[in-house]
Amino acid sequence: MNEFDMPFPKESKQDKKKIEVAKLLTKSLIYAFAIFGLIFILILFLILGMLRPQGKKLSPVPPSAILYIDFDENFSETKDNDIVAELSGVYNQNFFDMIKAINVAAFDGRVKAIVGKISVSSLGLAQIQDLRQTIINFKKTGKKTYLYAPSFGSFGRGTKEYYLASVFDEIAIAPNSEVGITGIGLEIPFFRDVLDKIGVRPEFYSRYEYKTAMDSMTDKRMSAPFKTEMKKLGEGIFNRIVHDVAEARNISENEVIALINNAPLSSEEALGAKLVDKIAFKQDYSDSLEKDHQAELIDLLDYETNIRDHKKGTTSIALLVIDGIIAEGESSVDSLRDDIVTGSDTVLSQLKEIDEDKNIKALVVRVNSPGGGYGAANDIWHGIEQLKAKKKIPVIVSMGDYAASGGYFVAIAGDKIVAEPSTITGSIGVLGGKMVLQNLWEKLGVHWERLAFGQNAGILSSNIPFSKSEKLIFNKSLDAVYSDFTSKVAKARNLSEKEMDKLARGRVWLGEQAKNVKLVDELGGIETALALAQYAAQIKDDEKVRIEFYPKEKTLQEKLQQLVSGGRGLVVSGVLKNFDAEIQSIQMFNRLKYNAILPPMQIDM
Repeated sequence: MNEFDMPFPKESKQDKKKIEVAKLLTKSLIYAFAIFGLIFILILFLILGMLRPQGKKLSPVPPSAILYIDFDENFSETKDNDIVAELSGVYNQNFFDMIKAINVAAFDGRVKAIVGKISVSSLGLAQIQDLRQTIINFKKTGKKTYLYAPSFGSFGRGTKEYYLASVFDEIAIAPNSEVGITGIGLEIPFFRDVLDKIGVRPEFYSRYEYKTAMDSMTDKRMSAPFKTEMKKLGEGIFNRIVHDVAEARNISENEVIALINNAPLSSEEALGAKLVDKIAFKQDYSDSLEKDHQAELIDLLDYETNIRDHKKGTTSIALLVIDGIIAEGESSVDSLRDDIVTGSDTVLSQLKEIDEDKNIKALVVRVNSPGGGYGAANDIWHGIEQLKAKKKIPVIVSMGDYAASGGYFVAIAGDKIVAEPSTITGSIGVLGGKMVLQNLWEKLGVHWERLAFGQNAGILSSNIPFSKSEKLIFNKSLDAVYSDFTSKVAKARNLSEKEMDKLARGRVWLGEQAKNVKLVDELGGIETALALAQYAAQIKDDEKVRIEFYPKEKTLQEKLQQLVSGGRGLVVSGVLKNFDAEIQSIQMFNRLKYNAILPPMQIDM
């Protein structure tokens, strides 16, 4: 047998040496590339660090100051915790920090007044209601509040901005501008016609008729139950805004409705209708306020840097924020896409930290979520229940703009639930299914061959529809999840089975409606929740209390690790950021992959 006939020819010593040299060379190249990659990242950081705006030095509060707040800034529920903010030096401001700063300023003898500026704000409706109450509390100390607007929207979409402005003592607007209080609009996209054209068939099932998150895919227009729920939400929001604006501006509700129906209004028309108090240019208005109060303007961020929290070791209340979609795994924030996910693993880790901190005497859970994965929400609910049982501390839930579906599931772990009047909550129900791509593949000329070992092996395949047995199994699973969800809500809220059925089935409620049907205990914001937590924990009013904010800020090393592990996603996000409209659509589709969530509606106001 010659060497060509041998299936496994023997290696010569020379061949072995060549192989060893090749292996060594390969390893050297791998290590070289790794080192070059690390050097590249370090150089990149050095360059970006040089380009990064230098942080401001601590600006002392003037002896006589006016606190300036730009409400057009992005005030997020969580604090910036990624490398993008670290490198750019541009941080999203935190909503809780703003509320805290206004409360501190109310009793700071150096601060004589507040002046805000608003035009197009990213603040949510429940955040605005929370902020309005904070401004009211500030005014109770005898200090004045002023609001300047270059305009309130353009051709409309200034309703929520004016809603915030209405609570200030004095409103000034720029000449030749508009007050766009045109009312409330709810828009829901329906994609079924498009999906039919491309050969995609949505096969989804829900519990029950009011759980409409997938109707955008399965239907061509609103069903009667869907329209009923949306009408209930829209009317509730509209009536609340009309009532509050009328009360704040001392005009009748009918007058407010008439003005809304004739909006947008010119600055002169708004002045004549008592919606604004002055017409002025911004610099002229600022100069007049500084002169009248003999005070200097100090920016909110500068003022916040002067606020000192109580030292560690002081009696504490934990404030745990659950923001965005609820999913399994670790939390993530994509600053470029403005995409926030709260991961159950991360929350459970934070609950463990809270449990181990002996100084924490109460927990406030801030929920600002339209829902998410049922398993993840269930894990967080269980984690909070375990903490209550082990640590014996009160848990108060504060609801933000949304606390629905999986968000409400998490909330029922609280001893008390606090919501703003316009918080969107409830949606107690589940759904699930898949997009079937069979017809799409046929259109494209792609043919799948399938071998299945097990009767229901294709239940998760997007290439074929559910079989009869798979459909039965899937719906049986939905029934089990729905039964678990509703039974836990009924037990937590002390509701009978009959009462639960009237409140669940996917129905959506505003906060004030939810209070009337016993899904919520109190109306209010973060301050209300903290006060309830302090009272429940029997912390005295004159006792120093530290607020421990969760999630805590990451170290630079953790942020670097996040960048390295998610570098490709960062680049892709940077490209996608250039297409704002497309991103909004993508996010709507993204939300639909979860089995317990609100429909992808857009609120225009």
